[in-house]
Formats: sequence, C-alpha cells, structure tokens
Amino acid sequence: MGMPVKAERGRGFLRKLDRWIGVPAVLVLSLFRKKRPKPEQFNRIGICIFAAIGDALLASSIIADLRTAFPGSKITIFATPANLATFDLIAGFDDLIVVPITNPWAAVEAVRAHPVDILIDTSQWSRIGALVAALSRARWTIGFETDSQNRHFSYDFSVRHSPKVHELENFRSLLAPIGLECSAMPPLNLSSIAGINCLNIKHPYLVLHPWASGNHSELREWPIASWVDLASQVLKAGFGVIITGGPGDKSRADHLCLEIERRCGKVEPGTLLSLAGQSSLLDTAAYINRAVGVVAVNTGTMHLTALLGKPLVA
Repeated sequence: MGMPVKAERGRGFLRKLDRWIGVPAVLVLSLFRKKRPKPEQFNRIGICIFAAIGDALLASSIIADLRTAFPGSKITIFATPANLATFDLIAGFDDLIVVPITNPWAAVEAVRAHPVDILIDTSQWSRIGALVAALSRARWTIGFETDSQNRHFSYDFSVRHSPKVHELENFRSLLAPIGLECSAMPPLNLSSIAGINCLNIKHPYLVLHPWASGNHSELREWPIASWVDLASQVLKAGFGVIITGGPGDKSRADHLCLEIERRCGKVEPGTLLSLAGQSSLLDTAAYINRAVGVVAVNTGTMHLTALLGKPLVA
C-alpha cells in the first residue's frame, strides 16, 4: 500500500464546515436520542480512528487491551483513506473498513453497514466522528468530551479529553467506561517489514523527517538551512542520510537534497537518498527500523520511530 493521501485535518474548509454544521447537528441529535445503558454482553467492538498517522498509531494501543480483555470479540477498525496504510503496521484487529470521512453521508453508510455492539470514537476535536457514531447502528457509543469543541452530547458515554497528559493516556481512558485499566502499547506487526531490504543507502545511516502535516504545520517545522547544516555534518561524519516524507513533500525533499549537495560540494553515490513520495509507509518503517537514529519534527514519523524504539531527536 502506498503512502497515505493528504490528511483530512489539513483541509481548512472542511474544518470550518465541521464546526459550523457539526456543532448544531450533534446538539440536535442529542435532543432526540436518549443515553443508553452499556450492553451487559457484547461481542462486536468497533473503533473509529479518523486521525492522521501519528494519532492513528497511538489510538491503536487500545486494540491490544481490548484483545486481551475480550479475546473472543470481533474488533473492527473504521479508518480513513489518509491513515489506511497505518494499519499495515498494526496487529490484533479482525476487520478494516475504509470510511470516506470527507463525505459525511457516505461515511455514515460505511459504518452502518458494519454494525457493532460498542463503538469507540477516538476523534478528539472534529464533530464528524461524533455524528458518525450517533448515526451508526451501534448499541452503545463512547467518545471524547474536549474543551470548547461541543462534540460530546450525542455519545452514550463521554470521557474527558485532557491537555495535561500524553495523548496515549487519553486514548487509553476511552476504555475506562467498559471497566478496563489500559497499559498496552500500539501492537506493531514487525513481520510486515521484516522482508524489506534497505540496500539503497550507505550503512550506517540516519533518517531525517523535516515535514509536519495538518493545521499550521509550519509552526512545527525547522528552517531548511538548519536541515542542510545537519545533513552535511552527518555526511562528513561518514553516515548515510535518508530524507522521508509523503507525496506532498516530494518537491521540497528534492530541493533539500539539492541544497545538501551544494553545501557538501560532492556527495558520493548511495550516501543521500530521498524516499519522499516514492515509498510506502511499510518501506519507510523498514528504513527507520534499520537506521542508527532519526531526527524528526512532531508528526507521524516521530511517533513511529518512538514505537520502533529507535534513537530519536524530535
């Protein structure tokens, strides 16, 4: 599977539409829909994971705790085109359903076509997750109550989202309503990258990921000149350098490589490689897993590196 498409959260008009229409829609639904009690027995659990790669990885941690607590249950993941590739790296679920989240009616239909007993919405800010959960055929729904977002009214049970803890802890708190104290990490499936070779770069090598995503992503990025300085020093120290990124980062990554080559004067073949827009998420994960270290901005690549246990500066 290729690299994910542009994350839905990065589209300004959709964010505004989500607030303008989503808030009153959630309020209206809550007026006509009573809170229901938790089912005494349940065998089908759904998890809506509509975030970009970083949060999708962290949210997947609840899969492991659910699988341990309810080994006989069927776990269905409702993902989006933007984060679908993430689940090539995740184990423990039974079904993966693609939800066209930018088309609300189609999104609702996609979830309704796979009814579950309990539906857990991991969305923290947008209203579309709450609307999909409310209109699903789930017997009971759980979701976040997030400050100033007015998104929680239609859930059967809402959990306070805290800005004071790591997001991993917030996702784990979503299982408290069904009596679970969670501690599992995201269940990475390392066998999915075991057979991928990383022979196109000089070993040992470092991975650099300069690009953030989402709203105001530029506030989480480092000046290109700083990346050029870092890469040139790494190359002079005898390491290979890999630049990673998605399809939307390809032109900037190519420009960065040119600037690094200008700074170094001469770059030996096989010592500088850009994977941006040219490799799948699985391939990128394989290169990260074999790197001696990673330098990344705060984005999905950073979270993936941390979960793989690689030395990381972020």
